[in-house]
Amino acid sequence: MQSLDKISYVQPPNWKELHHELMKANGANIDELTNLRQDIHKHAEGQYEEVRTSALIVEQLKKYGLDESSIRRVAVTGLEVSIQGSKAVSENDREGPKMIAIRADMDALKMPENNKEIPYHTITEWAHMCGHDGHVAILLAAAEVLIKSRDRIPENKTVKLFFQPAEEGGAGAKRMVNDGVLEGVEEVYGLHNSPLCPAGEIRVKSGTMMAGACGVKITVNGKGGHGFMPENVNDCVSAACYIHTELHTIKSRMIASSENFVLTICTINGGTAMNVFADSCVMTGTIRSFTPQVMDAVRAKVVQIAENTAKSFGCIAEVQFQGDDTTALPVINTEIETNHVIRLGKQIFGEDKVSDKGLPIAGSEDFSFFLQERPGCFFGLGMAEATKFNRMNHTSDYDFNDSIIASGGLFWVRLVEDRLNTQIIQ
Repeated sequence: MQSLDKISYVQPPNWKELHHELMKANGANIDELTNLRQDIHKHAEGQYEEVRTSALIVEQLKKYGLDESSIRRVAVTGLEVSIQGSKAVSENDREGPKMIAIRADMDALKMPENNKEIPYHTITEWAHMCGHDGHVAILLAAAEVLIKSRDRIPENKTVKLFFQPAEEGGAGAKRMVNDGVLEGVEEVYGLHNSPLCPAGEIRVKSGTMMAGACGVKITVNGKGGHGFMPENVNDCVSAACYIHTELHTIKSRMIASSENFVLTICTINGGTAMNVFADSCVMTGTIRSFTPQVMDAVRAKVVQIAENTAKSFGCIAEVQFQGDDTTALPVINTEIETNHVIRLGKQIFGEDKVSDKGLPIAGSEDFSFFLQERPGCFFGLGMAEATKFNRMNHTSDYDFNDSIIASGGLFWVRLVEDRLNTQIIQ
């Protein structure tokens, strides 16, 4: 018999329909989950406020036949879901890991949505402009199949599903880790939709996959006054503008060109009237790097530039960095677990549909907190099509591609089959 590793897999043109029908045949109602995804999108909730979203997930899990005793509430609004097999243990079932975990994040972003034409446009102050609503639907698709197939999973093996709050800067993953969700878990996996990657493809690599991130807030305090008397003020807005300009010299003049990082200031707020000098001006932004050493060096330069530039205007700059307890670490995939994802990705999507093109990226993910504790892999699931679903995450006209719900769910089920050494898909 030819080894699966030696077979060349080719993606059929109707792969979406095949994945949809395969999941449907094994118990997943993809149409229902598409509607659920759009409902979550419409009623978007932010970090640690995912009360309605969490309740909908619990309702679905119970509908699939999971007892509430298998659901533990963690990290304020998060869920730790345990699906234990019920099949009698054979000799072969004693091999491999006994417990793996798969994670989906639930939170939305506090930003406007510019998708007025879609019927599920958000009605809250939050918006699912990163696709976490889709991640929930994907994991629920897998959950429906797994729960209905517990009799095919050995009773000595368990799949944990993490529905995580507060990925967008709230360190929900770390809070879940602190709440003990990784107890017994031997491997942990996660995915993120990728508008940079065509639907039906996967982007993944071993080692550093994504950057670490740290938020920065610079408050420039000056002395305000009337707009017609600039000689009597210490102009904090001008100081902030100069600080913003000087910060870009860190990249070009202060850190070795071989060290890749991103420093971005995304907000500057100062003043309330057109003819009044402000007393203070606040800037916020983000730093992304692939090593702690570069992160520390950039942070030191930010402080130096902000304080010295503000001083030249007669102002005082106060620099605050996001606390170490919420700063996302670089996402570093372990080699063995990444190879599992690559192998399965090729089987499901096609030999030429799995690559490390464009990696690593300077985006960040608090999934890194899970990988700091356990071996595992985080990967990108493509969703872009020729003329749609190619708007980048965190843009106001982003939308999730519902056609990948079945494929993502199928991948998770195949991963469970592979890692727990069982057969679920019939």
